[in-house]
Amino acid sequence: MLKKLFTNTLLFGIAPYVPKIVSVFLLPVMTKYLTATDYGIAGVIDAYTQGLTALSTLGFSSVLSIIFFRSKFQYKILWREIYGFLQYWMVIFALLQGTILYFIIPEEAVENKWWIILLTNFSNVFFGATSIIGNSYYVLNMKALPIVMRTMIAGIATVLASYLLVVHFRLGYLGWYVGSFVGSFIVNASYWYTVNIQLKLTPILNFKKRTILKYLKVSLPTVPHYYTAFLMNGSSKMVMNVYSCPINILGQANIVLQIGGVLESWVSAINQAINPMTMKEIRERNELKASTMIYVYLGLTYLCTFLVAVWSREIFSLLISNTELAATYPYAILFVMALNYRPMYVAASNIFFYYENTTALLKVSFLSGLIALVLYCLLIPFYSVWGVVIGYYIAAICMGYSGFLTSFFRDKSKVEYPYKKILLLQVFLTVAAYVIAECAVMLKIIVSLLFVVVVLLLLKKRKDNK
Repeated sequence: MLKKLFTNTLLFGIAPYVPKIVSVFLLPVMTKYLTATDYGIAGVIDAYTQGLTALSTLGFSSVLSIIFFRSKFQYKILWREIYGFLQYWMVIFALLQGTILYFIIPEEAVENKWWIILLTNFSNVFFGATSIIGNSYYVLNMKALPIVMRTMIAGIATVLASYLLVVHFRLGYLGWYVGSFVGSFIVNASYWYTVNIQLKLTPILNFKKRTILKYLKVSLPTVPHYYTAFLMNGSSKMVMNVYSCPINILGQANIVLQIGGVLESWVSAINQAINPMTMKEIRERNELKASTMIYVYLGLTYLCTFLVAVWSREIFSLLISNTELAATYPYAILFVMALNYRPMYVAASNIFFYYENTTALLKVSFLSGLIALVLYCLLIPFYSVWGVVIGYYIAAICMGYSGFLTSFFRDKSKVEYPYKKILLLQVFLTVAAYVIAECAVMLKIIVSLLFVVVVLLLLKKRKDNK
């Protein structure tokens, strides 16, 4: 099982994000033709589109997973009804998102307003529901390769298109949106033949309203849960926009989130690989084995985040040609180290999802997102970008560890996690990363090697104990 975890993690984590890695290495070239204003425009628009992302599925992604594990032999007919409902919903969602974009696109981008609205909505209207069904099928059946191939091809197309449009045609921020459209269209459209012809999961457009209403009761409470990602990430840029922060300052925050987002994607990839495995073990009443996977997840996350944080100064100097943007590396340290909340959040939330108590999960996730939003409103006017990363770090800790405090988790979980010690370790490593990041290169090399050895030894010890 651990071998499967590592294999799927590598597939979900490395292969699909090769384009992201390539795009990061292209930053020295791209940033010569992009300004902090370009990043600021993109940041404002992305903040609102991210805020609407969770609403695009109405939480049905989690419902598909629940149906798959609890109705193993009749899930296809239920999926087809949900597919039909989502086909209609995607049109309504596109109209909603287009209307909001019309009013919030910054004045600096007003000449391209209609292009941005069209490029943002086209792929979802025609292929969004198909992509949700196809992606869920492969993830839940632990077949990573079909997703990997689609994502790699689409990602490379996105990077190449963005590079040509930004560097050669000098389209600035608009080059990103055209490039993103190319990639999203390729990956979404590629699922149509597989879902409708090969898997015969054609949408039932005349679906049973009773079925949809039943699962809406489960899915809708998860929408605020998924909005947590927006409240923790995208809402900070919205708050900066509301406070009329200079567009170049907003651009600084956006570059930190963009580079930190590459590592966040890797952490999410491990999550994507591990979730079907842990859910399977929970279903088979083998939570101890599931906890072993969580600890592996935790070790890999600490390993990646700490090394990136320690070497952040060198990473930013290497990747970013713009001096103003390269100087933002201290903000990235706090953002990156906050990502260590994710494994512990997964450990707790799996219990809520499996027992379909999505309403109780709101106390954990959505409350954390509201905490982030409140902190952004309080801190950004005084501390600017520091207010963003401090608010994110505190909210991430709340989201990662508060689930263990609920009576529902204590009643249902058969495994006790030493979450207090893990929280203290996260804070300690964050402080250590800030100190070591400013040290000499030789000391960083020694500390990095020692840290890698310690983490690998601990993981080996846990595997041996298992």
